[in-house]
Amino acid sequence: MSPTSGTFCIPPDRPALLIHGGAWAIPVEEHESHREGLHRALRKGQELLQKGAPALEVVTEVVAVMEAHPAFDAGRGSVLNRKGEVELDAGVMDGKTRLYGAVAGVKHFLHPVRIARRILEKGNRATCFLVGEGAEVFALQEGFPFIPNEALIIEREWNRYRQLRESAQFHPSIAFHMPDEPCPKDTVGAVARDRQGHLAAATSTGGTPMTWPGRVGDSPLPGAGYYANRDIAISTTGWGEAIAAMVLAKAIEESFREGLSPEEAARYRLRELFETIQNDCARGATAGVIVLTATRGGSWAFTTPHMARGGWCEGKAPWVAI
Repeated sequence: MSPTSGTFCIPPDRPALLIHGGAWAIPVEEHESHREGLHRALRKGQELLQKGAPALEVVTEVVAVMEAHPAFDAGRGSVLNRKGEVELDAGVMDGKTRLYGAVAGVKHFLHPVRIARRILEKGNRATCFLVGEGAEVFALQEGFPFIPNEALIIEREWNRYRQLRESAQFHPSIAFHMPDEPCPKDTVGAVARDRQGHLAAATSTGGTPMTWPGRVGDSPLPGAGYYANRDIAISTTGWGEAIAAMVLAKAIEESFREGLSPEEAARYRLRELFETIQNDCARGATAGVIVLTATRGGSWAFTTPHMARGGWCEGKAPWVAI
């Protein structure tokens, strides 16, 4: 499969931001809500970058906006697992230090990306990744507001859960290996370059519909769902198990380091993912990525029918596309 892709042309000395809201067969009736959510996130990122905020803060708060927006499978609006619960995963990485923070299996907090950032800031490499009860105890101790799991569930996803529960043929992998199936894969993510030229990446998700409780995909895994160093920042979305197996974000970084452009690196690794990871339907694994570099602009690429995406650079108007 040949990926759909594009280049984000920006001067090397300006703050910039790229975001995504998932790569899947987004129904036409949901396009407007996705666009509105992307615009809202871009406005937050633009405001922070123009004030001189560091890239790590920018990607955290931009993703937090999308976690609060019901259009996306992240935070409020997430899909439900087999028990009818929301479980949230998120990860952040600071390109300047390569410190990362991550959480998985969070059920009672709206913004797992903020918890992940706090872990990064307090862990200092001793503690980087917390799951389930441990992540929630940490969040409570840090003062994050605890909310009932049902407060994260919206009517759209409860109705979807009831329909899927009655379907004997549905399997969670359908959301990834049948790209034309209108099943949410709305992992959200952001990559940013601040005024000092530093990079950061963040990714957050509510997972895939009707999955086993406790399932963890690629989103909180550094090198898979996100990656950042001094030269490049990447956030991915798609079939989490396949992305993790290919360590997709790090693979893109390696291709970029070997001399490919951001777009070439993204396209090459997405083709590799599709051709390498097969499934019962004899179709390859699909995914989407956003890439931002310190000096060579950025890009986006995907192998699904749609990818919700947007960007902003100082001196240019924000844009969104699906």
